Amino acid sequence: MLVRALDKPKKISLKMRKNKLKQLWKEGKTAINAWLTIPSAWTAETIAHTGFDAITIDMQHGLADYQTTLSMLHAISTTDAVPLARVPWNEPATIMRLLDAGVYGLVCPMVNSREEAEAFVGACRYPPLGFRSYGPIRANVYAGDDYFENANQTVITLAMIETAQALENLEDIVTTPGLDGVYVGTIDLSISMGLAGLGDLNDKKLQNALNIIMTQINKHDCIAGIHASTPESAKKLSEQGFRLITPVNDTNLLRDAAINALEETRKWIG
Repeated sequence: MLVRALDKPKKISLKMRKNKLKQLWKEGKTAINAWLTIPSAWTAETIAHTGFDAITIDMQHGLADYQTTLSMLHAISTTDAVPLARVPWNEPATIMRLLDAGVYGLVCPMVNSREEAEAFVGACRYPPLGFRSYGPIRANVYAGDDYFENANQTVITLAMIETAQALENLEDIVTTPGLDGVYVGTIDLSISMGLAGLGDLNDKKLQNALNIIMTQINKHDCIAGIHASTPESAKKLSEQGFRLITPVNDTNLLRDAAINALEETRKWIG
């Protein structure tokens, strides 16, 4: 049967895709996240297919621009991994554009005050909860045609705590309406605190800072994320209460694997 040119196609009704991370956290579980710095859709797809709960594209210190990030989101979307991104800075245009591209959560660097946290959240939420402009061009496709009605409750907002100033203003930051939690930048935090080691979790002063953060997180029922250098440290951080843990970085994985392969091969070849 031929369809006449003037016949309008029926609109397909889709329910918004759930944010799996929120469900995991509701159940008291820890989500395991991978961190991408290589500007490659193939790398993103390969990592996503290993089974991580979430994949974060790093646009601050990673090498991907917007167009590459969009391709990486396409690749991640071939799996059930939740697509996240760290924005380059607390800047509304970039934040809104990434959300329109279908990112389900954002990590914002260097949030040092309640005012900065409010600016970040405001850019992520549609009115009346924020000032996000309407235009979810890919988000409607990835998430569903009721994206607008559910985005404010689905998109995750994490402010990075990575300075001594942020630590001082911690309670003001975590109580910002619409902020889901924080992501601790241990290296910048240790630099800001004047510590000798960079992100050394065995440093007593840094560990004390983490305890302070977790006290506020538990008090205000928020989520905290963090990088972990080893599976053992990931276990300890999860037991400490961190609910988004990143044990791998694609660049480090590639470099370490290449070094190990080279060293093992040289043992046999010389």
